[in-house]
Amino acid sequence: MRIASVVGVDAGATKTLAALAHDERIVRRAQGPGANPTIVGVDAAADVILRTIREASGTETSETIAAIYAGVAGAGSPEVARDLEAIIRAAYPSSNVRVGDDVEIALRAAIPDGLGIVIVAGTGSIALASDGGGNLHRAGGFGYLLGDEGSAGWIGFEAVRLLSRVYDGRARDEETSRLVARHLGVTDRPSLIRAVYAERVDVANIAALAPSIIAFAGKGNRASKAIVERAGDELAQLVVDVASAAHLTEPTTKVALSGGLLHEENLLAALLKTKIESELPNAVFVAGGDPVEGAVRLAKVG
Repeated sequence: MRIASVVGVDAGATKTLAALAHDERIVRRAQGPGANPTIVGVDAAADVILRTIREASGTETSETIAAIYAGVAGAGSPEVARDLEAIIRAAYPSSNVRVGDDVEIALRAAIPDGLGIVIVAGTGSIALASDGGGNLHRAGGFGYLLGDEGSAGWIGFEAVRLLSRVYDGRARDEETSRLVARHLGVTDRPSLIRAVYAERVDVANIAALAPSIIAFAGKGNRASKAIVERAGDELAQLVVDVASAAHLTEPTTKVALSGGLLHEENLLAALLKTKIESELPNAVFVAGGDPVEGAVRLAKVG
């Protein structure tokens, strides 16, 4: 008897991962560029996702792949999710195709089923809670213009704002502001304005500042530490908000930290855990897990 095959996809702003699984076992993986439809558009995102699925699938075809689940950053909009789903389904008409945002796959990578919370901090930020009854509760995830508090993008923009105040004479030029100036290749107020506004805002480039800001904060840099402390406050508040919405009052509530900023034990992760524990004494932290494995799990449950 042929083993049922499923494909899980984790499509983010900077890279796209796909995994082919036979029953419980992932047998092939593939990686492609970023596929956030908010940034690159739905058609371009779908093209990247399909190419990555094909690479992961190898000789498998639409007839032999039972289900595909794609967790896509920027697909929190039902219209975007439907458009992506339609394009993928056209390429795999015999497969059960579903598209959601990337936070649910992060939740199910860390907490395979039942109630729990995941906080994701990558280029953007969002929190998701499952109340155990099939209901999901979100906070954040509005993108860099409206939110993404505590994310790499938010941290990067806070650092850029610090540099703008330096050029205005309202803040002291020091290690953090000099890092931003080097990163953006700017030397004064006009060049900073041109770098940020002349063309489409390069959120990924600004978000790339975040690891250095967190590292500076860990070494005691006051300006960076102030930014990272605010980021921890913002991320913790997202967790508290979804816990309240989901009425998570169990003796223990699993909380997973996920996303590029929280994969390592750094100052931001440490501050975030401390702040969560002070607000949610019943929190029990669990390992974040690999989001593409969460996508495989969601593909399997169909």
